[in-house]
Amino acid sequence: MPATARDRDNDLEFDRHIRLAGTRNLRDVGGYPAGNGMRTRWRTLLRTDALDRLPAASQAELVGLGLRQVIDLRWTSELDEFPSVFRASEAVRYRTIPLLDEDPGPGKSLSDIYRLMLDVRGPQLVEVVRALLEPGGLPAVVGCAAGKDRTGVAIALVLAAVGVPTGVVANDYALSAEIFAAEVADEHLVDWRAAPAVVDCAPENMLEAIDHLERRHGGASALLLRNGLTRGELDRLAELLTEPDPANGE
Repeated sequence: MPATARDRDNDLEFDRHIRLAGTRNLRDVGGYPAGNGMRTRWRTLLRTDALDRLPAASQAELVGLGLRQVIDLRWTSELDEFPSVFRASEAVRYRTIPLLDEDPGPGKSLSDIYRLMLDVRGPQLVEVVRALLEPGGLPAVVGCAAGKDRTGVAIALVLAAVGVPTGVVANDYALSAEIFAAEVADEHLVDWRAAPAVVDCAPENMLEAIDHLERRHGGASALLLRNGLTRGELDRLAELLTEPDPANGE
């Protein structure tokens, strides 16, 4: 099932791409098949680019959607230079979990970077999952600078761990290309996101990363378990992020 900016669910339309002033790539990962007649819950787990430009109205709209937690995957220098508007929020929990120590620099392909995150940042990926499992940890938004690489790996791992098929995970990752290529009408964005942009997020990038995840680590669940997550926590993750799919008549 290819991801699209708008998906139809049970006769209701949900915007997968949530268009809020001050964001470019804020998306919902609900409505995806998760095996055994289940699907991922809408308005429970979001993914995003940096949340450093959100005006007050956008912040209020996110809180109005039920947002309880912001998980920021950017490295320290980014957090200092472009602080999240939620860093000192009293309305939502704000947590930083750098998914890379710093910019890996030139000469590394996206595939190299994704493998690096999977191979050496397992504890941090477990930290992301455990943050979601905390009381009041959901609904949550996970993000980085563009919302496609560090966010892409973290979201892909979570989706795979709750049973979302590989092709669906890869298509969700690739949706960033469509969004960044679109025209922009947002006076709050004054950085590189302020104009249409070509970003490298071909589905093959994520398919290769997932193949590496399977071959080297035994899959998403095995990587998380090896880095300290318990089977009970994995089961709880699936319980929180999935629900019966109405399309299956349940």
